[in-house]
Amino acid sequence: MSWLSDDRELAAKKFEIIRTGLIRVFVSRGFSDAEDLADEVFDRVAMRLPDIRDTYEGEPARYFHGVARNVFREHLRRKELTLEVPVTWVEPEPTSEERECLEKCLQTLPEPKRDLILDYYLYEGHQKIEQHKQMAAELEISDGALRVRVHHIRVRLEVCVQECATGKRVTKMRPRAMVGKGSNGGLKPSISSETIN
Repeated sequence: MSWLSDDRELAAKKFEIIRTGLIRVFVSRGFSDAEDLADEVFDRVAMRLPDIRDTYEGEPARYFHGVARNVFREHLRRKELTLEVPVTWVEPEPTSEERECLEKCLQTLPEPKRDLILDYYLYEGHQKIEQHKQMAAELEISDGALRVRVHHIRVRLEVCVQECATGKRVTKMRPRAMVGKGSNGGLKPSISSETIN
């Protein structure tokens, strides 16, 4: 744990944050043994630590997440995915059908995009801000560009979940005409939708 920080208390706190984050990632990917998989990640990192301690640059949490991706790939073939994805939801809470749809839609994303959106929503509070800065730095893009990428993925997921849950293609949003009064800048865009069949 000294790799995480020289301060034992801070190292223990970082350990718990990383472990909790790994568990959330494994649970979101449908593994019922998420705690065991998170422990396996820590075991693998501990075995590699003598080789990487002096040469690894960057936040150790990112290394743990890289190892977690490898563990995920290895266990994917052997583990049966659960149907429900336990996630903390903001009102209104989705139905079990929507949760199943979310899991299906996550699986349709290319792996880099799936990893990006899951990593983006992994932490809360100040750790979330630091995580986003680290992700942007690794991708060599600005924080704003990262937000745009995540937004596009999220919109795609929302459309996919809605289509899955309703069994219908979602309406496509397109700009209509600008409406407003006079030439004093009071124009507001109006949105119309068309059903895609």
